[in-house]
Amino acid sequence: SFCSMASRPPQSALFLERDPRHARRLSTGCARIDACLGGGFDAHGLTEIAGAAGTGKTQLVLQCMLQAQLPPAVGGLGGGAVFLHADTPSYLAPMKRLEELSHSFAAKHAALGATSGLLMSFVHVMQLHSADALWQTLKDTEWLRTKQVRLVVIDSVAGLFRTSDEEGGSRAAAAYERSRQLLRLAARLRQLSDAFDVAVLVVNQVTDKPLDTPAAASVSAAEAEACLSGGGDSLRVPALGLSWSSSVNTRLLLTRHERPAAAEAPPLPPYATHPGAAPVAEEGGGGGLTFAREMHVLFSPRLPHSSCRFEVRAEGVVGVG
Repeated sequence: SFCSMASRPPQSALFLERDPRHARRLSTGCARIDACLGGGFDAHGLTEIAGAAGTGKTQLVLQCMLQAQLPPAVGGLGGGAVFLHADTPSYLAPMKRLEELSHSFAAKHAALGATSGLLMSFVHVMQLHSADALWQTLKDTEWLRTKQVRLVVIDSVAGLFRTSDEEGGSRAAAAYERSRQLLRLAARLRQLSDAFDVAVLVVNQVTDKPLDTPAAASVSAAEAEACLSGGGDSLRVPALGLSWSSSVNTRLLLTRHERPAAAEAPPLPPYATHPGAAPVAEEGGGGGLTFAREMHVLFSPRLPHSSCRFEVRAEGVVGVG
């Protein structure tokens, strides 16, 4: 229960330091991105992946749900994944993409006995339509106890916690209630991670903050550089405000900018591709433009501010450059 997990006996600092769970990492499946993350995602705690639409957030977490099923010796967590979907009315589109990824992933890891069907069978999907539905799902831990889950993904949290557009006291009351719910949600996710030894990845959206506002002034210089919008007149920061940002352990921001199309694509390392792989077709901005995507580490208890470029390809998310 919630109370029983919150009342664990005290543990020594030495025990916590030597706890192997705090040293485990979930590989992204790409060595370049893993290097930016100091070996991969933390397998313990709450990691937020924020970004605007089209930056590759869902692509990355789908890839991680397959990667989590691999043995720890090759960067996995040795268990299944739960996908709590709240970004659109239906989860059919991301599941179709997951099935596409599973075929190339199975081919890459055939020596481990991976097949598309087996990989898909260890991803458990729940469609959520409200913050209350999310909370009720997280209160019931039976699905964590019975399904060999090692990764929990929420995509995305922002849509469930939009503040009311009402003015005056009603709006202030709605904002207060949202902050309370977000603090409770983050605490619950961290407790589940600790009690059931699962990694937690939460997708978040972004919101624009004009540069001349107090909210923008409070952003650190390192974060501001990553969050600066294409127009240069605002910061595109992760949504949900201070209550949520102070509750996550690690915050990543994915960005996407237009750039002139190169005459030739940058060379890729051997691990980044497989026979028959090709870039995912996507529209640029016209006039010979293409998209440049980057992952930025905004804050982490163990990582410095850093960034790496990546592309979304048919076989998944791949670091470049």
